[in-house]
Amino acid sequence: MTEPRCILFVDDEKSVLRSLRRAFIKSGHKLYFADSGELGLKILAAGKGKIDMVLSDMRMPGMDGYTFLKEVKEKYPQVVRLILSGFVEETYVYKALIDGSAKTYLAKPWSTRELIELVDNLIEIEETLKKKNLMEVINTVGELPSLPKIYHEVMALIDADADFDKIVEVIENDPAMTAKVLQVANSAFFKSGTASLKRASVFIGLMALKDIVAGSAVFQALGASEPGPYSIDSIWEHAVACNGLVSEMYDIIHDEKLPEDVSSIGLLHNVGLLVMLKFFPDDLAQITALQKQHPELPAVELEKQVLGVDHARLGAYLLNWWNMPLPMIEAALYHNNPLAAAKANQEVIVLLHVADHIVQLEAGVEPVQALDPEIFNRVEIPGRFRDQCQVAE
Repeated sequence: MTEPRCILFVDDEKSVLRSLRRAFIKSGHKLYFADSGELGLKILAAGKGKIDMVLSDMRMPGMDGYTFLKEVKEKYPQVVRLILSGFVEETYVYKALIDGSAKTYLAKPWSTRELIELVDNLIEIEETLKKKNLMEVINTVGELPSLPKIYHEVMALIDADADFDKIVEVIENDPAMTAKVLQVANSAFFKSGTASLKRASVFIGLMALKDIVAGSAVFQALGASEPGPYSIDSIWEHAVACNGLVSEMYDIIHDEKLPEDVSSIGLLHNVGLLVMLKFFPDDLAQITALQKQHPELPAVELEKQVLGVDHARLGAYLLNWWNMPLPMIEAALYHNNPLAAAKANQEVIVLLHVADHIVQLEAGVEPVQALDPEIFNRVEIPGRFRDQCQVAE
C-alpha cells in the first residue's frame, strides 16, 4: 500500500467529481475537489504545499485546464500534475505534455481500476526515487547537471506557440542536435528519408521533435569527461535502434503507429548509464569487469553490489528531476523489469525490453540476459522478433 497523499481533483462537472469521490473514498488519500481552475488555485494556496497531486479536466469554462495546470507548474512545481480529459486529441492536451504542465493523461471515460492504478503508480515512482540508498548516491554527485541552453530555448518557443520555422532555425544552430534529429527521423521508426531538418521536423511532428531535442540535450548535459567502458555515441545509437524496433513491433501488433506521447520512449531508457559514465566511471568499469566474470548475474544486481543502486533508478531520478514526461521516466525505471510497470504503459515498456535485448544481441554484446518467458504471456511479440530472443527456461 502506497503512503496516503493529498489529491486535488478539478472538473467543472459535478457528476464527474462525485464519481471521483466514489472511486477514491476507500483509497486512504485525503481528497479535495474543485469545480473550476480558479477554485483549484485557491485550494492549493490555502494548503500551503500540502497538495501532492492534481488531476484536472481540460475543457472548463473560465480558466481552462491547460491554463490551470500551467499555473500550478509555475507556482507549485513539486505537485504531480495529470490530465483527465475526454478530448485526448485536442491541442491543449499535447501542449501540456510537451511543455511539462502535465506528466501524463487519462482519457474519459476512464476505468476506475486504471485510474487508481495510475495514481498509485505515480506515488510508487515518487517513493522509489526518494529511497535512502538512491539519495545517498545522488548526494555524492553534488550539483546535478542542467540541460543545455538550446533545450530551454526550444521549450520557450513551443510554450509561446512560435512559428515552426523559428523552432527549426534554433535547432539548426546546433549541429550536434540537428544531426540527432535527422538520425532519429531517418531511423526505422519514422523513415522520413530526408536530409532537410525542416522536412524531417514536419514529418515527425512537434511532440516527437521535442522528445528528440530533449534526448539530445540530455546526452550533451551528461557528456563524460573521461573515456569509460561505454561511449556516449554507442549509447545513443543503441537508444535510436531500440526506439525504432519498439515502433516496428507496435505497428505489426496493432496495425498503427505508436501513440504520439510514447513515440520516443526508447531514446532515454539507458540515461542512467550516462550518469554512471560521467560521475562514477571507476564503479562502472568494475561493474563491467564483474559482468564478464559472472555472466549468470543480472547487470542490475552487480550495479547494486558495487554502487548501491542500479542505473535504472539513477536515470529515472534524473529524468524526473528534469520534469520529463511520465513515459520517459517509466521507461528508464522499468526497462529491465517491465512487468513491474503500471498497465497504462506496460505494453510499450515490454516492447522496449525486448528491443533492448535484440539490439544487444545484434551488436554482439556479452553477456546478454535471457528474457523472462512471462513477458510473452503479457504481450504478443511478433514471431520473427520472438525468434531472435534468448528466453530463460
